[in-house]
Amino acid sequence: MPSLKRSFPQEFETQSFHTSSLAESFPFLVLECGYCSERKFELGMANNYNDYLLLYSLEGTARYSKTSATQYIQPHSVITTACNTPLTFTRVSKDWKFYYFIIRGTHAKMFYNLIRTKNNVILINPFSGVLDAFMELYQLACDSSVTNNTWKYLHTSMLLHNIFTSLYDLTYNINIIKDLTPAQETSVNTAIKFISINYKEDLSVDRICAEVGFSKYYFCKLFKQQLGVSVHQYVNEFRINKAKELLAYSKLSVTSIAEQVGFKTTLTFLRAFERIVHMTPSEYRDYY
Repeated sequence: MPSLKRSFPQEFETQSFHTSSLAESFPFLVLECGYCSERKFELGMANNYNDYLLLYSLEGTARYSKTSATQYIQPHSVITTACNTPLTFTRVSKDWKFYYFIIRGTHAKMFYNLIRTKNNVILINPFSGVLDAFMELYQLACDSSVTNNTWKYLHTSMLLHNIFTSLYDLTYNINIIKDLTPAQETSVNTAIKFISINYKEDLSVDRICAEVGFSKYYFCKLFKQQLGVSVHQYVNEFRINKAKELLAYSKLSVTSIAEQVGFKTTLTFLRAFERIVHMTPSEYRDYY
C-alpha cells in the first residue's frame, strides 16, 4: 500500500557495490543505485549483457535514447532495459528526478524477459506500491549500518521480486487489453491526447466521450480498465501535475495557477491538490 505522504532523500546520491560469490548466487543483487536529478545520464557503455536497468521517473520529463530509437519519459514511468547497448537519458524539463538500479542475479534475465515491452517503458499508477518498493530498496541498498550481508542480499532480492511481480501484473493486463480491444485502446489514447491539449478548458467527462465517439458509461468503464483510474481522476491528476510545475518554476499565485490548469475555483484546486499530493500547494512550493 503506498505511503500517504512519501519522504524522499534530502540529497541526491549514487552508490556502487562490490559483488561476491555469495551475492552472485542470489536471485537478484544491486550493483549500483541512485536517487538523481541529472541533465544527462548515460549507461551501457561497457556492454554488460548480464546487467539490467530499473529506472523510476519521479518528476519532470526526459528524453530516452537507445540505439536509434528515441522517446520521451513522463513522470511515474518505469524504464526496464538491458545494459548491453548505450543508453542515454537527457533532461527536457527544468528538473528531472529519478531512482535507478543496475541489477544482476540468477533470476534477473528471466524476470526481465517477462516484463520487457517494445519501448521499454511501463506507465505506473502513482497510487500503487511500485514507487514505495523502489524507495524501500534504495534505502536498504544504501544502508551502511546493515553488516549482515546475507540478510541484506535476501531482503534486496525479495524487494526486487516484488517490483518485478508488480510490473508483470501491469504489462500482463495491458497486453490482454491490447489483444482484445485494439480499437478501444486507440480511443483511450485519443482521449489522453485530447486531455493533454485541452486541460485548461472546461473539460467534462461528457465532452471527452463525445470527442472519442463512445457512450459515457462504456468509455468510462474502458478507460478505468486500461489506466486503473477514472476519467475524472485522470484529468485532475494531469492538472495537478501541471500545477506542480508552475508552483516549482514560476512565481504565479495559487489562485492564478488554479485558473491556468483548468480548475473552476481555487477551493476546488486546493482540495484536489491536497488529496493527490498530500500537502498544500504552498507546502509543495516551499519544499521544491
